[in-house]
Amino acid sequence: MNTPSTSFTVNEVVLLLNLTVIKQDRGDKFLPENLGIICGVLTLNEEVEMVVKFIDRVCQFTKSEFNRHYRIINE
Repeated sequence: MNTPSTSFTVNEVVLLLNLTVIKQDRGDKFLPENLGIICGVLTLNEEVEMVVKFIDRVCQFTKSEFNRHYRIINE
């Protein structure tokens, strides 16, 4: 079973809804594909995942996947 520090909770993702995320290893160029909006929460087999809508796709991330590749823009 996952501990709170390694997996999202439903409440944690709900508080992040509608925030913008950006890919961490995007390089120097601005590409719209690197930006997304947190749009949902998904529970699968007792694991909570964040749903992010990008301009060209919708993706779901575990907390470790999200933290490894993306960050939330706080501005």
